[in-house]
This record gives sequence, structure tokens and C-alpha cells, in this order.
Amino acid sequence: MTKIDRRITKTKKSIYTAFLQLLNEKGYEATTVQDIIDLADVGRSTFYSHYPSKELLLDELCQKLFHHLFERDDQLSPQDYLAHIFQHFKKNQDHVTSLLLSKNDYFIRQLRKELEHDVYPMLADELIQAHPNIPHSYLKHLVVTNFIETLTWWLKKGKTYTEQEVIQFYLEILHANSK
Repeated sequence: MTKIDRRITKTKKSIYTAFLQLLNEKGYEATTVQDIIDLADVGRSTFYSHYPSKELLLDELCQKLFHHLFERDDQLSPQDYLAHIFQHFKKNQDHVTSLLLSKNDYFIRQLRKELEHDVYPMLADELIQAHPNIPHSYLKHLVVTNFIETLTWWLKKGKTYTEQEVIQFYLEILHANSK
């Protein structure tokens, strides 16, 4: 790795770390590019040479978070996989919980896409079989929306329950709807 590559890596890491800290302290909407620049101790032109906008910085953050968060180990049962996702939010690694609880539109849209792609297919067959007359798009919406709302409830009010217990609640409600 050349000296220039290391400087670029160090600068991007500094910007990224500052952004995460500010998300946790102020939330996305209240954080400005100037805040990030000040905390990261980089120049405005340096920031913009790496990230053309705050939105693209958020986009990169989401891609990194979701790549790790939704990485699937085929050995895990659906319940354990879902508990893994909950556990990640509980630990608030990379301030992912701050983004969820702030109801950031972009983050929620990206989270929905990931859930549609990774979680819904695990539950789809059983729901479709139980409800052949309900449109698949509605079932997908139900699974994704309930997942986000269950996760949000647990993070705000339900932490006395383990992630395994809450996943069991979630799955029972979905299965109750399919009986």
C-alpha cells in the first residue's frame, strides 16, 4: 500500500468515524457536513473529494452495515438468523440503532429492501401456503413492516425480553395470522 493510499484510507476512516459519532449524538437530520468536517478535522474540499454529499456518506454507511448485518450463515435456523439481526441492533454496533430509532427515511427504505430480500423469503412459503388468496406483495409488506415495528418496540420498551423471546413473539404473530 502506498503512502497516498494510507492517507486516503485514514481520511475516509476519520470522516466515517466522525459521522457515526454525530449520528449517535445529534441524529442524521441535525448533523451537517460542517459538523463532520470539524469533528474529522479535514478540509471541506477533502470531504467532498471522498463524499459528494452527506447522503452518499449515509449510503456507504448503510451498504457496510447491511452487508455485515444480513450476511447469512446457512447453518442458522430462521429464528437464530433473526435473533442475530436483533442482537446486532441491541449492541448498537456502528450506531445502527440510532438510524433506526431516528426514523431516517433513507435508512428505513434500505432496511426494508434488505428485509424483503433476506428475511421475507425465509418465511414466504409457509405464509403463501396458508393464505393462497392474499397477494404476495401484501404478505411481504406484513413481514417487513412487522419486523421493523417489533425491533423498534423491543429496543425502546421490551429489553427485558431476550432477542430469542421477541423473535418467538414475532414468529407466533405471523403464524397465528396463517392459521
